[in-house]
Amino acid sequence: MSTHHSPPQNKNQELYSMWCSKFDLARYRLLSIKRQEGREEVKRRGIVIDREISLETYLGFCDKEPRISVKYRLADGTIEAYEMPVDLHAVVQAKLIGIVDNWNDQLQVFGELDIIVGSRMVYRPDISIRPRNRQRPQASQAVNSSGHPYPTLVVEIGNTESVRSLHDLVIGYFSPRNTIQIYFAIKLFPPRRDNSVALLALLYLRNNPNPTITVIAKSFGTAPLHISTQNYLQNTANVPVNTITGVGYGGVPCDGANLQDYQIAIPTILLFNGVPGGVPNGVPANFNIDLWRLQDAILNLD
Repeated sequence: MSTHHSPPQNKNQELYSMWCSKFDLARYRLLSIKRQEGREEVKRRGIVIDREISLETYLGFCDKEPRISVKYRLADGTIEAYEMPVDLHAVVQAKLIGIVDNWNDQLQVFGELDIIVGSRMVYRPDISIRPRNRQRPQASQAVNSSGHPYPTLVVEIGNTESVRSLHDLVIGYFSPRNTIQIYFAIKLFPPRRDNSVALLALLYLRNNPNPTITVIAKSFGTAPLHISTQNYLQNTANVPVNTITGVGYGGVPCDGANLQDYQIAIPTILLFNGVPGGVPNGVPANFNIDLWRLQDAILNLD
């Protein structure tokens, strides 16, 4: 294990070069994963690139925008590679961006964006949504070096990334350092032998009495969740039994648009948090994400 804090500039290049080599190796490791439902899809860890890295050193690397072909983040001083942006991941990201972007022109929608969530944590969500005119913070409380305010909604899409990894991010996303209000996570499981597939949506709200427990855990694939996933949600993530709903949990099949069971209601009062005047006139109480539209994009990927 190597230990680095804030090395001089001439040392940074050597360090960054080493990280790039490790990211290349991580790419091959992620691509070589033979996926099947079960324990690994629930508890797989990211690939450690380096440990005990300062925020300054990490952001210096990100600012250079190296051509890194894996998704990575700084989590409690540890750099980890955790996802490959392959077709399946990208199509869900694109579909969600389109849904949000077409819903209201008072929302700014971003792709991957480095977000400082703690003194040793920088996350890079797949999608960030920030309302226009959100109050600009002091520089020390900005989302990153841009000085801009935080998004109110962040989205993570896990393909190789595990359910546990997605769940663990809520602590950072709702840390006192930031003003993110909503965290929405999608987990894509590998196809089964009969070509059915399980899909999971998790919604976390900062104003929930216990914000680290999801308020919605929705199964929306063509197969129910694996028992390993169910056990993790109930026994480790402390999700109440009646919070897990959808396919395999008393819900109707997710086989068409506008089914009430598969609408994820995003409270607009949280979405427009920090905007002078609050929620714009004429905007409904909830912004609904139709999970069937995501399922359809996944199942019909050529």
